[in-house]
Amino acid sequence: MTAANVRGASEMAWDEWEQLKADAAVRRQHQMRLDGAGAGDRGGANDLKTNGSGKAAAVKALRVDIRPGTDKAGRHTEEGSAEVARAFSGWAFGSALGDAQNEWGLQVDNLKDRLAADQTALEQTKQDFKDIDHGVKSQVAQIHTAHLPRHEV
Repeated sequence: MTAANVRGASEMAWDEWEQLKADAAVRRQHQMRLDGAGAGDRGGANDLKTNGSGKAAAVKALRVDIRPGTDKAGRHTEEGSAEVARAFSGWAFGSALGDAQNEWGLQVDNLKDRLAADQTALEQTKQDFKDIDHGVKSQVAQIHTAHLPRHEV
């Protein structure tokens, strides 16, 4: 890189820095507002939201329909495949079907494990959001801004 290129890149970086400082000063003119945890002012349109009823419905569907249905479908297919594999036990097809049945069992078990993990994660999410909200509220409450000097950017 030549000296002129370094100088040009340096001037470009300085101009960008000056623009960032000017943008920060404009933003600072607007009052900062934090959303509260629990009762109080509600935030604006850009707030993080969580759909509690949607998560509850998904958990119920996983617990009542999807996981038991997956287990039932997996067992049903295993039983049917086992009968066919026995009928063709002396043939290559019977052996191949047995191998496919074993792989199917592994895949069903993997799917059931994944569904269980998803259900647990959904159940935990509601509590996590609540804990984070209260933790942030507690941290912000500990900040004493009345005695801090103001610095302009």
